[in-house]
Amino acid sequence: MAPPTIAFFGATGDCAGYCLAHTLTSGLDCRALARTPSKLTASLIAKGVHPDVLDRHLTIIPGDAKDIKVVKRVLCTDEEKSGNSVVDKIVTGIGGNQLLFTWNPFRPFTLTDPKICQEAGATLLQALQELKPATKPELINISTTGIPPKGMPRDVPWPYVVLYPWIGHVMHEDKRVLQKRLAEHVSGLPESERGIRSFTNVKPSLLMDGAAKGMQAIRQGVDAKPAVGYWINRADVGAWMAEILVKRNGREEWKNKSVTLTY
Repeated sequence: MAPPTIAFFGATGDCAGYCLAHTLTSGLDCRALARTPSKLTASLIAKGVHPDVLDRHLTIIPGDAKDIKVVKRVLCTDEEKSGNSVVDKIVTGIGGNQLLFTWNPFRPFTLTDPKICQEAGATLLQALQELKPATKPELINISTTGIPPKGMPRDVPWPYVVLYPWIGHVMHEDKRVLQKRLAEHVSGLPESERGIRSFTNVKPSLLMDGAAKGMQAIRQGVDAKPAVGYWINRADVGAWMAEILVKRNGREEWKNKSVTLTY
């Protein structure tokens, strides 16, 4: 079997960016969407990826994640052929990165594009459905703790139960809608009509910058029994995703569900 090809969306964000860096240095071919390709290249070099590795294993397609034509280009491994030849796995770390202050004391922050996750996710699913790939890819979606499914236990420490809805309501609601859309896509459509084979939501606790602590420092859980903690570095989230979900296939209990990550 040929080595898998991985598509990345939102890789200028550091969780997906670190995942892309580890995936490239392991020798796998990757395709990435970037609004500004030079920014993504510089970010990967700063993460230790040699320029020769970028030349051999990375194809960057410039454009917007809500442009379905561009998204299809990222997904197709051979742009001269039909949609039957698409990537094996998809990693999406798309999210709003420009906070705006509001005068609402109950919702003090919003985003320049408050529906970026759900709209880009809908575009991605539509693109795959139109391409009708012979083998459907797996989707790895970077989400967040703080939005457990209804009936599931809290996945954040008690102080965050108050803090998250106040500071992060808009961002979390966007990710919640995308999670719901992915679940409905897989459970509500016949397999022949789906765009993806399965998905896994990766839900880290509060993300921080800093050096990686290593795989041994990471605790993992599921929605029904989450790993509850205060924070985790982006570098470790990306490395964990590359090793466990990209190069391997994760666990069956995470298929079409979520995995929580923290220290």
